[in-house]
Amino acid sequence: ELLQIVGLEQKAASYPSQLSGGQKQRVAIARALASDPEMLLCEEATSALDPMTTQSILELLQEINSRLGITVVLITHEMAVIRQICNKVAILDGGKLAEKGTVDEVFLHTKSAAGKRLFGILPDREMAQPREAALRIVFDGEAAERPIISQMVKDCGVDVNILSADIRQLNRKVYGQMLVSLPEAPEERRILTDYLKKLGLTVEEVHPE
Repeated sequence: ELLQIVGLEQKAASYPSQLSGGQKQRVAIARALASDPEMLLCEEATSALDPMTTQSILELLQEINSRLGITVVLITHEMAVIRQICNKVAILDGGKLAEKGTVDEVFLHTKSAAGKRLFGILPDREMAQPREAALRIVFDGEAAERPIISQMVKDCGVDVNILSADIRQLNRKVYGQMLVSLPEAPEERRILTDYLKKLGLTVEEVHPE
């Protein structure tokens, strides 16, 4: 029954040496399910797998969560894993809890430096830190289709330089994120921030560490 759940019913008579890495991971999941647990703890469940196998294991964990009602706790440093299947996240930094909440909340209102590195707002420590302060703008998929920045420049009369931008899927929702240069004049900062907030966007200042 468990082999069927993890998609390995055809491998019941196979030896471990005859299984691929992804299949062995599925066996490990089936073995963990054998004790009928209320929670499944996955320590770097996809770290040694290729992208396609990683995708299939994450889909399996999602199915186990929805089909069996088992809480799945994932320990990972890969943003792609969090982005695809997690609905809540706790970020640890130096052994201490930096922040926690739903994936949406933490992404929209990231407070800690560790969270900002995880979500791509700040680069990793090994990389060069941003050379200037920036305004972080977060918007949903619908707003991503609108020319918000060009319209803001026209309406506010303040020029901005786009430093980076991307669109990603979090918890099955599409979000866009953009970093634009932060004007030096406090009044111009206020004008831009107020303008974007009136549009219902999440706006915050991001400064180099």
